[in-house]
Amino acid sequence: MDNLEFLNDALEDKIRNQTFYNDGAIRVRNPSTKQLLLKLRDEEMKHIEVLQKEIVAIENKPFTVTKILAKLKS
Repeated sequence: MDNLEFLNDALEDKIRNQTFYNDGAIRVRNPSTKQLLLKLRDEEMKHIEVLQKEIVAIENKPFTVTKILAKLKS
């Protein structure tokens, strides 16, 4: 498993967790529990944003061959 696959798997897990916490917050009646679930949901969103940025950075990173070809052309 390469880094990109690992990050995509982690992103999928974080999205599932966020959905779980959000669904729980919708269903629960206890205000303290609802507040906790919403806080956990929001924390997962922060993690999702970080993972998305990392994935984009890796996908946009030029391969070594691309760098070498660019140097040869200049």
